[in-house]
Amino acid sequence: MKEFKGDRLYVNLGASQVRRRLKGLGFGVKKVESAGRQRAAIIHTATGQHRRELVALFQDVLAVTAPNGLSGASSED
Repeated sequence: MKEFKGDRLYVNLGASQVRRRLKGLGFGVKKVESAGRQRAAIIHTATGQHRRELVALFQDVLAVTAPNGLSGASSED
């Protein structure tokens, strides 16, 4: 399976729900994959303003921690 390059944003929503929220927006999203029950990982290349807009779109369901213990949304730009 191809490994996509980019940052990961973990949210507490199913992958299909994440795809519905992203429909027509883009924001540099490469792939949305399941990360467990009612959890999804958004693989993206968004930077700057697009990254802030992507995080704002999922602000209500951002995961507190990623599976490896890293933060779901970092402040890096």
